[in-house]
Amino acid sequence: MVSVGVVGLGPMGRAIAYYLVRHTGHVVNGYDVSEEAINEARRLGINNAVKANATKQEDLRRIASENDVIVSAVPQSIADDVVLKIHELGKPIIDLIFMWKYSEELARKLSNGPIVIPACGWAPGLTNLLAMAAASELEVVEEVGIHVGGNPVDPRPPLYYEILFSLDSTVDEYVRPATIIRDGKVVSVEPLAEIFEFRTWLVNGEFAEFYTDGLSTLLVTLPKYFSTLRSAYERTIRWKKHLEVMRILKDLGLLSDFETAKLVLSKSLKPGANDFSLMIIEARGKMGDDYAAVRFEGVDYAQGGFTSMARLTGFTAAVVADLVARGEVRGEGLTPIEETYMKNKAILNQVLNALRKEGIKIYKTKTAIE
Repeated sequence: MVSVGVVGLGPMGRAIAYYLVRHTGHVVNGYDVSEEAINEARRLGINNAVKANATKQEDLRRIASENDVIVSAVPQSIADDVVLKIHELGKPIIDLIFMWKYSEELARKLSNGPIVIPACGWAPGLTNLLAMAAASELEVVEEVGIHVGGNPVDPRPPLYYEILFSLDSTVDEYVRPATIIRDGKVVSVEPLAEIFEFRTWLVNGEFAEFYTDGLSTLLVTLPKYFSTLRSAYERTIRWKKHLEVMRILKDLGLLSDFETAKLVLSKSLKPGANDFSLMIIEARGKMGDDYAAVRFEGVDYAQGGFTSMARLTGFTAAVVADLVARGEVRGEGLTPIEETYMKNKAILNQVLNALRKEGIKIYKTKTAIE
């Protein structure tokens, strides 16, 4: 019997462990430094939840010895150390945030040994898989666009937004330059410098979007497989009123650096639980002599005690961990989820079918375009 360890039992980690307990036959072990998080996990049926400190080497050695596959849902500040140590200890690891921003230096450290699947949550993660799958259906790929965003169902002033993951990661989206591919070159653009109107049939309302730094490993893998690629980007979708307020704050210099932005936003941003998540991933290019677009899209809502953000992030990581545990996903060293798809395209349907078990539906369309 395979043992899967989940390190970090915050909202995302609890969602991972919950899915694994509910939908697989694996032994699921949970670890966290917080007694409160452990008790919350146990209330969800994650009985093998115990105390451990992921910053302590002896605790990581114990976790590695007790599990065949490990999923890391620790904060961004310690994710790199946890991934590198677990890899050094010889165990496969899936992490939600490691390599969110691609690092060639880190990639070189993970060129062999057990598989490491980085940035494997919702966005990046599921969006990477869908982007590669959409592009693979075209004969000539010119553009890949990822449009994603979690938002409160009931947006309220003054910011018309709520914290749906961590405050630091939320603030980071408005401060950290976004790396995209434009005119065939990797370039950096300032967040909120450009705000785009956004409409979708999935949800009624007035939305807008802006560039964010979520392409992760796609910056390397898309050009590797599609030499004709000219444009690739991620844009985050928000209620239009929220981005109008954020643009004013930026113009006033209140988002000039991380610490300033965190101080300003922490006064008004409160944790939210009733959210919905939008995703539209589209590849554009040619099929024969005709231009075409392949699109994956869907919307998900909070339910079952989990925010939609936790559902999409945690359940995706859990599904991939299950595939690794069952030997369906294999690799050596750093292996982005989209690379596993290029090796075995059956993985796409396996992931989508597994997510449907929790009511997450993603629709695919292929259309001719002018």
